Amino acid sequence: MEPFEPEALKKRRNIFLIILCILVFVDAGSSFFQMILMPIYAKEETANMALDFYNKLGSNEMAEQMEQIFTAAQALPGWYFVLSSLPFLLAIAGAVFVLCRKPLGFHLYVISQLLAFCCQNLLLKEPFQMSWITIICSICIALCFYFQLKDNNKSPNGNNEEADN
Repeated sequence: MEPFEPEALKKRRNIFLIILCILVFVDAGSSFFQMILMPIYAKEETANMALDFYNKLGSNEMAEQMEQIFTAAQALPGWYFVLSSLPFLLAIAGAVFVLCRKPLGFHLYVISQLLAFCCQNLLLKEPFQMSWITIICSICIALCFYFQLKDNNKSPNGNNEEADN
């Protein structure tokens, strides 16, 4: 098959979709590791080292925020954080399926964001709650996934590829 045949061009992934999936991989991966490692970070010795670091930087606001997070994390059992990290794994799986142009990826991503919202806002409470900007970004990413999958699953004659198979 030559690279300029219509079938080869149709199979190419949209650059925007690739960038969107990479951003989800990075965000969900870092959030997953942050939640998994939070019980270790919240130990008193580690928390004091981090607070000393922020105080030496002269960032008193950041030190106060981190102290609030560490204090709240010390009061919670470790399984809360393990439970809260699972939606991020689901988001990574959703991004993989979206990258493969499977509609299941969109559904997994939406479910992961709903679970993350519930875990962080209902189980963990302050200071782990999702901010409004995070919620808006999650909705925007889900909409972008939806429209990209919708565009990618259309064949050149306007029919849905899955209906043709």
